[in-house]
Amino acid sequence: MRHPLVRRLAAYCGAAGLITGLLAVAAPAASAADTTTDLGVTFDSYTADLVVGAGRVFVAADDRIIVAGTDGNLTGDVVTGLPGVRELAMNADDTRLYAALAGSNEVAEIDTASLAVTRRIDLSAHPCPSTLALLGERLWVGHGCYDNGPGGLVGLDLGAATPAPVAVEGEHLRAPVLAAAGDTLVVGLTGLHHADMLVYDVAGGTAEPRGTIDGEEWRMDYLRDLALTSDGTTLFAAADAPGPFTRYDTRTLAATGTYGDGWDGYPSAVALGPGGAYIAAGRQWGSIDLTLYDAATGAVMFAADQPDAELVSDGVAFSGPDVFVLLRSSADRLLLWRVTGAALPASKLTVTAPAWEYAGSPVTVEGRLTRADGKTLGIKPLAVTRRLINGIKEPITGVTTQKNGTFTFEDTPPDIGEVTYWVFWDGDDRYRRSSASATVAVRHRSTLTMTGPQSGVVGTPMELTGVLTAGGRPPSPGATLTVQRSVSIDNVSAGSVKLPPVRVNADGTYTFTDTPATAGRYSYLAVSSGDAKAGPAKAIHRIMVE
Repeated sequence: MRHPLVRRLAAYCGAAGLITGLLAVAAPAASAADTTTDLGVTFDSYTADLVVGAGRVFVAADDRIIVAGTDGNLTGDVVTGLPGVRELAMNADDTRLYAALAGSNEVAEIDTASLAVTRRIDLSAHPCPSTLALLGERLWVGHGCYDNGPGGLVGLDLGAATPAPVAVEGEHLRAPVLAAAGDTLVVGLTGLHHADMLVYDVAGGTAEPRGTIDGEEWRMDYLRDLALTSDGTTLFAAADAPGPFTRYDTRTLAATGTYGDGWDGYPSAVALGPGGAYIAAGRQWGSIDLTLYDAATGAVMFAADQPDAELVSDGVAFSGPDVFVLLRSSADRLLLWRVTGAALPASKLTVTAPAWEYAGSPVTVEGRLTRADGKTLGIKPLAVTRRLINGIKEPITGVTTQKNGTFTFEDTPPDIGEVTYWVFWDGDDRYRRSSASATVAVRHRSTLTMTGPQSGVVGTPMELTGVLTAGGRPPSPGATLTVQRSVSIDNVSAGSVKLPPVRVNADGTYTFTDTPATAGRYSYLAVSSGDAKAGPAKAIHRIMVE
C-alpha cells in the first residue's frame, strides 16, 4: 500500500539531487472531442493492457480481449477463453497479436484479421507469464507468480512450429517489465526499492548482458513501465521514485534527463509517439492523468485529467496523433479514454475582454487563433461558452475567425457577478486543438448624491448628506465612502485633506459633518470605490465659508 503524501515527498526529495529537469511550460487541457468508453468490464485490479494495430485498439481485461476502433468506439468483437490475460504485443505488420495468459501458463497467438487463436505456446515450466516484448520473430516473456516462487525471463522463437522457451539467466521477485527495440532488450525488476534495469544485446537472437542501470544509484523505486526509442539507444522509465519520468542511455547506462516532477502523481505508464518525437506519460494518485512531453526538450505539450478515474499501469498507447489511455473508474469500471490530436503541432488561442462592465451593457470579447509560431490558420469556427457565477453554461454561436485569425463578438450578460467566456478550437488533421478564456466582473451601475448648505461660518459645524445606490437599490452592507476636502482662498489652493471614512446606512443614506477652520471655498468629494457587485461612483458639493 502506498501512502501518497509520504511517497510523493520522498520522490520529490530524491529527484532534487538527480538530474536537472528539462524545461516545462503550460499546456492546454483535454477537449470535448475526446471520448471515454465503458468497456463493459467490472474491474477489481489495476492489471490490464492495450495495444494499437491493424486499425483497432485491443484491450486485455481479465479473461478476454476487447476490441475498439481507433475512433474509441467498441466494435463488438471480443476474443474470449484467455484465462488471466495480462500483457499484449503486436508484430510489425499488425497481422498477429500475442497475449500472455497467466491463468493457463501460455502465450496465445491471435490472427488480427479473424480474431481466431491460431496457437497456444506452453509455458507451464515458467508459470504466470505476464509481460511481453516482441522484436522481429523473437518474443521475450516475463513470468512470475506472487505466491509460487521466483519469476524470470524466457525467449521464444516464433518462427518455429512449436517454440521452445529459452530461459535467460537470473531470477526475479516478480515478472519483470520489458522493452525491446533495435538490438536492445531492457528487463526492469518490479516490486522493489532500488529497482535495477538489466540491459541486454539481442542482435544475435539471444540475450547477452550489456550492463545494469543501477536502481540504487538513480534512486529508482517501484518500476511500473518502460519504453525504448526505435534504435534501442534511449530508454524512458516510469517509477514511483525519483518522481519525474527518467531518460537513460542504454549504452552508457546513465540517466540523461527527466520529464515533469513528482507533484502531479506517481509515474505509471510511458509510451513513445510516432518517430519518437513525443512522450505520453501517465500518472496515478495525482492531479494529472496524462501529460505529453516533447522528447527532445522536455517541454509540456499537452496535459489532461479524468477526475473520476485512475490510470491503469502500462495503460497508454499512441494511435497516430491520438493517445489511448486505460482508466479504472470510481465505480470499478474499465474505461478506454481517447485523447484526440495530442501529438499534432500546437495551435495558440488568445482571448481578451474588459476587466469589468456594467450590467445591461454589452461585453466585447476579442482574440486570435494562430499556429504556435504566430502564423495564421485562416478562417476557423470556434465554440464559445458563457459560464455565469451560478454555474449555468450557455453556448454563444456563430463565432468564426477572420483570415488573419482574429475574432470578436459581443454578449450582454443576464446578471451581475463574474462571467467567464471559454473559447475553444477543436483542431483539425494538421494542428492540435486549443482553448483560452477571459473573465469579466459584471457590476451594477452605482449613483451617489451629496447635499449640504451653500454657505457656512468659520467654527460652525456643517452637515452633508446623500444617498448611495447600486442598480437602483441600496448597496451591499458595510459600504463606506472616502471623502476628500479641498479649500481655496481667493482662487488659490490652500491644500486638501482626507476626512475619516463615512459609513453608509443600510438604506443607502449617509451623513457626515465638518467644521471649517478658515474662510474660503470648500469642496467635498465623496467616492465609492464599488465592490464585486457595484461599480464606482462619486459626488461633489461646494460651500462658501465666511
